[in-house]
Amino acid sequence: MTTRGVIVLVYLCGIVQCWAQDACLNHREVPSLEKRDRDYIVATGERALNDRLLTEGWYDAGDKVLLDSAPGFQHCGTRYPIWRQQKNGNKSTMCVQTYNNNCYLNFTIETKMCGAKEIFYLKKTISSSAYCFGKPGIPPTFNETPNVTITLRNYTDWSELEFRCVFSKHADDVFYTTNWVVNGELVLSEEPLKWDDGDVIEKHALTEAKLTSVNIHRFGFELRCSVRASVRKDTAASVPVLSDSKFIGIKISNRSLELSEGESADISLQLTVPFGCGTVARASCELDIESVMLDIDADCKHPILKSSHCGTVISATEWDKPATITVFGQVSQSLGSTSTALKLKLVTPDVLLGNEFWANYTVGVIAVQLIKNTQPIARKSCYATNDPHMKTFDGRRYEHQYDGVFTMYKHDTFPIEVQVKTADCGYGPYNAWCNCGVAVRAGRTVFEFNRCTGQSSIWTIEYTLCEDTGDVLQVKKRGSSYEVYLPTGGRVKVNVYSIYLNVYIYPSVQDENHSLGLCGTLTGNCRDDFVLRNGSYSTDDTATDDCNSPYSNWQNILTKFSNSWKVDKARDLFEPDAHGSLPAWPQTNFYCSCTADPISGTLPKEVNCTAAIHKVCNTLPGFTDVVPTKCTITERRRRSAGARSESPRRSRRQAANEWTNGWTEAKARTFCENLFKESQSVQACKNVTGVGISGSIDNCILDIQLTGTSDFYRFSIDTVRDKCLQEVLVDPELQVKNGTMNVSVYDNVVAEACLNDCSGKGTCTNGDCVCQTNYGGSDCSVDLTTPPKLSETERVVTCDISRDACDVISVRGETFVDGVSTCLVEKIRLTDSLQEHTVSAVHKATVVSISHAQCQIVTSDSTGSENIDYVRAYHISIANSASNYGDRVGLIVFNGTCIHAEGGEAKFKWTVKGPYCLDKGFCVPHGAKRSGNNCLVCDVSGNQRTWKTASESRCQGETGQLLLISVAASVGGVVLLIIIIVAVVCVCTRSKRAEKTNAMRKVFT
Repeated sequence: MTTRGVIVLVYLCGIVQCWAQDACLNHREVPSLEKRDRDYIVATGERALNDRLLTEGWYDAGDKVLLDSAPGFQHCGTRYPIWRQQKNGNKSTMCVQTYNNNCYLNFTIETKMCGAKEIFYLKKTISSSAYCFGKPGIPPTFNETPNVTITLRNYTDWSELEFRCVFSKHADDVFYTTNWVVNGELVLSEEPLKWDDGDVIEKHALTEAKLTSVNIHRFGFELRCSVRASVRKDTAASVPVLSDSKFIGIKISNRSLELSEGESADISLQLTVPFGCGTVARASCELDIESVMLDIDADCKHPILKSSHCGTVISATEWDKPATITVFGQVSQSLGSTSTALKLKLVTPDVLLGNEFWANYTVGVIAVQLIKNTQPIARKSCYATNDPHMKTFDGRRYEHQYDGVFTMYKHDTFPIEVQVKTADCGYGPYNAWCNCGVAVRAGRTVFEFNRCTGQSSIWTIEYTLCEDTGDVLQVKKRGSSYEVYLPTGGRVKVNVYSIYLNVYIYPSVQDENHSLGLCGTLTGNCRDDFVLRNGSYSTDDTATDDCNSPYSNWQNILTKFSNSWKVDKARDLFEPDAHGSLPAWPQTNFYCSCTADPISGTLPKEVNCTAAIHKVCNTLPGFTDVVPTKCTITERRRRSAGARSESPRRSRRQAANEWTNGWTEAKARTFCENLFKESQSVQACKNVTGVGISGSIDNCILDIQLTGTSDFYRFSIDTVRDKCLQEVLVDPELQVKNGTMNVSVYDNVVAEACLNDCSGKGTCTNGDCVCQTNYGGSDCSVDLTTPPKLSETERVVTCDISRDACDVISVRGETFVDGVSTCLVEKIRLTDSLQEHTVSAVHKATVVSISHAQCQIVTSDSTGSENIDYVRAYHISIANSASNYGDRVGLIVFNGTCIHAEGGEAKFKWTVKGPYCLDKGFCVPHGAKRSGNNCLVCDVSGNQRTWKTASESRCQGETGQLLLISVAASVGGVVLLIIIIVAVVCVCTRSKRAEKTNAMRKVFT
């Protein structure tokens, strides 16, 4: 660097250093200067100035100077104002004024004249005090209280709010300064202007642009204004008088709630100002308010809230009407008593085009105390086990010895019902009755178990109606054991056996004081269980007995009670025609999981809303979801619905005191007690709290007396097992691991309590049945060497590829075994005159239930005849062991656009219809060319369908060549035929000659 450059650099550095050290050039502006005026008094709710937080340094007060007299306690926008008592050169003595002392404390600061302007070196002060500044002169008297008005301006595609500070004109021609105060802070002082026919109010209007300039970007604040009058712009102004405060945003009715699980509460929201979306979208303009759960653990078992659709919507045309968000306490699965503090945040979406001041606006955070108390439902259950032994929720046991369809349980508020169907079992001299069907309904969703048309029928286990959304019913299965979760959090357990089933219903807290039906009223008082359908109480002999009365089999038949809950045909859930009158699940009873995204803190794009106020967190090992596929009721289902008995086939069996087949009460008791001692499930469960064994032994004895056999013993053991599994599933104390093996009661029970004790055909290992050779199924009850019996055997079903994919066929029958059953699919080509088998394939069946399997269909046409006029058909059979296939069903796969196919009979029937030709199962319309040969065109004339040569010259040439080839082929064929005939004649002639020669030889001999 040159010497001249060094000199210039040193010179510039000197200038910068001088500027940094010169207070006249380097100072700050006094903050909140408008509030430091002598007459400015802090309003209620306004934040006072506090110069204890001031950064020490040089400050410029503009055209104002330090006050030279005490302004008064709580003036100058602070509690303790600071004024200048004396000035001596560049030193000024300052006083702190209190309530009763104008100079309670004094101290010295420096000042400096910068030309005609004085600047001040301000020090930090005591708490709640501030320096006072003011303009010279005497202000006019102006005590006007202004009013904030609100205007919504609509532009083409956006709208914005404007605020005006409205006041009356002073008698004199003065200047007006409008001050805007947001949340107690002075954020904006408008330039002093004269009245100008009131135009000052318009020019001082607070707009969204002005709010943005002072770093306010969204609504949700308190707004006030004040107006000060002055003789000139640079003279002292009058005492400001603040307007009443107006909240600009959305008000919440309550910020704290206390909810019990299963209960709901409404949060009311009210806009205080209008909003819009411009003139174009005025009619459809809405403001979304989302409800988001805060601080939620990912653990499914953690208590949470649910709300209606995760928020609400406010219409711009009805902005002044309150909106409501309903919050629900989610029902948990486990037992216990807890109180959990939760937070629910109400917020608008983070992006609102044309309404930016409403975007990402936190309306409020609501504190919710969620109370859990499961004492009313602890250890409670209702069951119907074969032959129907009943127990109510509150523990009353009785016999249900009637056939028909009955309401086992219904909720008196929600559209939820469980119906049980019974039929003659065909056992013993007393016509024992058994459960053969269960239908579970919520809204317009029905899941059905049904085998009530005799032993020759098969099980129907499927959704028979599913017109609601949001998983109204959640179904899970493991082998032949099913769990149906109700929207209230209750659970229906169904164990399916060969031709019967057992039903168990476990209530939720929402069932307390709301249950009806054969399960009785869940009130905690067993003496009010037997309420009739009409609301009166049963007059049956034992209906009013004490809860602890000894159980006597035949004396506990409640004829009037049972018959009052009999269902007529119009309300029978097993009847497809009755489904039309069922009301849908109410839209007001959908619950949304509104948990915030852990990163953004906002709702996910897709919010899961279901009809269930609970969440299934705990399931026993091995259970999988049953998803509804098709819920149509076919004609086959209608025909096999079975006959109905309109009245009980027998009224009572209380006289049955006889024993048959060599059984006595003593023998039956010994048999049942020994059976329970040998049962692995019972031994694993006998010490579990809430599981009773004596009642199940009584049922076992009664079944032997009714039927004269021990065939029903498994149902009594099933009652103990299922109740035991329920208790270990919901009781957290039974899931605590302890001991040297570090296992819980839950672990032991799940490992030992296998379904049906594996039917004596296997061993229970870690909760699964390990079956003997040639036995399978979840309880080893299926003989795998016997092929499944198919329904609709040797019948033909159809599938139209213009409507369905036709790549899977559902086969009905029993018993199918998950992971074992295989499908044999034989493909057939159907022409006018023959059936040509082309290929066979074997693959694993998809087992939907023990009576429903699905087989994959292969549609490839790689082999077989070259004839193009055919459709595809199949024969399907299923086996449970290698190559041991039995019954089969037929399937035609066709295109309904041009083919008419008939199902039902054993034969495949099909015809071509309409103005189409058939090309390997595909429809070719009249005048269209054949795939793979553009010189052949479909021609339909009357009932004749032919392929004609296209008119193009190349096709005519090809046709001539084809004609020559055809003629040559024909001539060759004729010549070949002549040769064959000559050869045959020659052979015949030789044969005759040989016969003659032999005859001559015989003669000569």
